[in-house]
Amino acid sequence: MKEKRFRLDSGGRKLTDIELEEEVLNWIHERRSNMLRVSRKLIMFKAKSIFDEKCGDDELLKKSFVASNGWLEKFMKRNHLSLRRKTTIAQKDPSHLISKLVGYLMHVRRLSIKSNYPPSSIIAMDETAVWSDMVGNTTVNSKGAKEVALKSTGNEKVRVSVCLTAKADGTKMKPFIVFKGAKRESAAINDEFKSQCVVTSSTNGWMNEELVLTYLRKILGMFTFQKRLLAWDTFEAHMTEPVKKLLKEMKTDDTLIPGGCTKYIQAPDVCWNKPFKSLIMEVYDEWLASGVHEYTEAGNMKAAPRRLVVTWILQAWSRLDKTLVQKSFKSCGLNLKTDGSEDDLIHCFKDAQPCASGSAVLKDQVQLLKDADVLDKNPFQTSTTDSDVEEANIEDNLIDLDDMDDDFLDVEKF
Repeated sequence: MKEKRFRLDSGGRKLTDIELEEEVLNWIHERRSNMLRVSRKLIMFKAKSIFDEKCGDDELLKKSFVASNGWLEKFMKRNHLSLRRKTTIAQKDPSHLISKLVGYLMHVRRLSIKSNYPPSSIIAMDETAVWSDMVGNTTVNSKGAKEVALKSTGNEKVRVSVCLTAKADGTKMKPFIVFKGAKRESAAINDEFKSQCVVTSSTNGWMNEELVLTYLRKILGMFTFQKRLLAWDTFEAHMTEPVKKLLKEMKTDDTLIPGGCTKYIQAPDVCWNKPFKSLIMEVYDEWLASGVHEYTEAGNMKAAPRRLVVTWILQAWSRLDKTLVQKSFKSCGLNLKTDGSEDDLIHCFKDAQPCASGSAVLKDQVQLLKDADVLDKNPFQTSTTDSDVEEANIEDNLIDLDDMDDDFLDVEKF
């Protein structure tokens, strides 16, 4: 039997070109810093192109390096690189959203100074999808298993839309649930659960202008003693004239979260949706393991009945921590003191967050708002009606010292 040979440190074949590896590595880091995808094939192509460029016209030398799969594996190992699954898809560089985020927060602050909303009158809403099959991406399993299968009913693409609404004092309002089709069944379920939620349907399972109007009447309600503030996203159906008219009748100011900013500043998106869906997944897993299911003639398991899905939604919403809801309004800038003393609670502006530099920008804007000669210009005097409370260009909410002779707040209609 031959003795086992050990590889000495620094032994083995030397790198083809140390400078080449450094250039490829710098290129990878540069792309990832801009949140651009780097594939294995792209690395091989880039390495080969750099090598060929360094070789000039020497065709024989070019053939000495092919950027093979073997080279790639060793290159990644030497430089501690691995193939990772994306955690999010970023459409815009966070640093480019700072002015939008600060403009939105300043707009909320001006409305708060003007109307002095109590926590019970500050409302946040978001529409999120709940799937008939909520199979997770991970599971505990024995090491070395070649296959890690997870059971489902095969209805991963069947969706129900849920509008979650809450107030800054922690009050959780009725869920607004939209099924795709099933008009009669949805009406029957609504009659059964009308004291706990509103169940309706649409042709595609999403909200539309008609359902938004229904949502406002049945969830927020027409009757109120004082003005309210509603924060929601820039969905097209939120900005129609009938919706604006109804909001005015309801004494409700609405503030639209700028596109690309919901993941940073929308309370439901930042704080509620993930734990809400995790709670639903728990009861889904219990149902899947219960063995109490219906099957098709071909022997395939049917999706959970709509009525059962509604009970899951109600159960998860009731279990969501009230304290979490209250804190979400502060961490997203909806229920803060207008003097700026609580601005350090805004989550997206905290240290180590992608938009941390926005903290200094917001501080400067708050200081300008406090300035006496700025306040004398009446920041609430605009050329629009009270219903037009959201700017088409949210950056216009920022105060510009070089442009103090213009109207303080230039609000444009959509």
